[in-house]
Amino acid sequence: MKTNIKRSLFVGLAALSFVAVAGASSNASAAKKSYKIDFNQASSSATATSRNYVPTGTNALYTKAGVLKSARQVASTATLQSLASSKKGNDYLRGYRVAKLSNGSYYMKVVTFDKAYRGWIYVGKTDPRSNYQSVAGGLKYTDTTTDVTSTLTDAQKKATYQLNNAGTSFEAQTFKEPAYTQYKIGRNTTDTTNYKNDTFTVTKAVKRNREGDTWYYVNDAKNPSVNGYVLSTSLREATGSSSSSSTPTTPTVSVGTSQTTIDSTFNIEGYSQATGGKQVAHAQWTIPLWNGNVNWNNAVNKFNRDRTVMGNKNDVIPTDTLKTALKNNGFNQVYMKITPTILPRLAGGWLDNVDSLTGVYMKFNLDTDSIPSNAHYGDTLRLGYTVDDSALYTKAGGSTKNENSSANADGYIGMTIYRQWVKTILDMYVVNPYL
Repeated sequence: MKTNIKRSLFVGLAALSFVAVAGASSNASAAKKSYKIDFNQASSSATATSRNYVPTGTNALYTKAGVLKSARQVASTATLQSLASSKKGNDYLRGYRVAKLSNGSYYMKVVTFDKAYRGWIYVGKTDPRSNYQSVAGGLKYTDTTTDVTSTLTDAQKKATYQLNNAGTSFEAQTFKEPAYTQYKIGRNTTDTTNYKNDTFTVTKAVKRNREGDTWYYVNDAKNPSVNGYVLSTSLREATGSSSSSSTPTTPTVSVGTSQTTIDSTFNIEGYSQATGGKQVAHAQWTIPLWNGNVNWNNAVNKFNRDRTVMGNKNDVIPTDTLKTALKNNGFNQVYMKITPTILPRLAGGWLDNVDSLTGVYMKFNLDTDSIPSNAHYGDTLRLGYTVDDSALYTKAGGSTKNENSSANADGYIGMTIYRQWVKTILDMYVVNPYL
């Protein structure tokens, strides 16, 4: 068993090393002029909420001002264009530093709300510190919410409410601001189990501009520490409330024919020393003449037929329902084959399933933070994964002759990686977004 693993690993690493070197050489940047940095200043916390942006897609994101020597690209204009059209609040950008170069250009350091991308972007020839909402170049100021308190009726303002399902789910928690509308301002109460019998009054209504859902600010007279924003659909009218107009509640089972699906492309997440945050690479992992990664494709095919995530496209999928479906269909841990195969594969096809006992695998762990908190039935969801570089795996074939033949709960036999250089090559291949 050890001999077979080492032989497969040697062939695989040789191929990966060649791809990595070729990718690195193709990204060598051209020589750049020398510019002086006139200043590099952090922005005041007092202006934080006026520094929310969407990218224009005309300028890329770099580890430092793009015209400086040794600046490396963090995100291309194409990537930023996709962030600009995103319907998820965690793809907003927050600016937090400003720099001016000797050529008169200003750059701003930004980070996405989910910290997936961080770097410097060109913002024009005018100092943005005088008015953070008036920038040029690669950024455009945006409002993340719209106040819709005026839509509340007098009956709704007078009514008292309770949480539909108090607990730890996204829908049951209270937030300091509606989720993903301000950077680093998140949950106020993560567990409302002890407040399931408390009553709330609604004092404000806010709509998230990207997601389009409405959030209510609720006050709990008995336990003020719970006060915060919740999804409007998370509330029901309290028993005995004087109002005859209650807030609609989310049905236990959504009725509809919109099937939720999983994007065949997923994100691979790793820490980037250059950006000081999460580095994200997009991967298909269906490489011609390699393999179709049967485990991933089988999970996708099963989920895309799972009726527990079929419903009305106007309804938000309960967090627990979505997490359960992901787990049941095999997404929490996915073993990806990294060694070449002889014949090309059809994704999730018959040959891949027959050949699943051969080759060397790496384990990918689902990043639960990548699960959308406001996914609607019928959405196509993109998941994010971290890579476990502590071991390589082979599929257990029932042999008991080898001392390491004891399979784990997933049916795989692990071989611990002790050499750091092996981990480095593997990490470079699976996380490097430029390959």
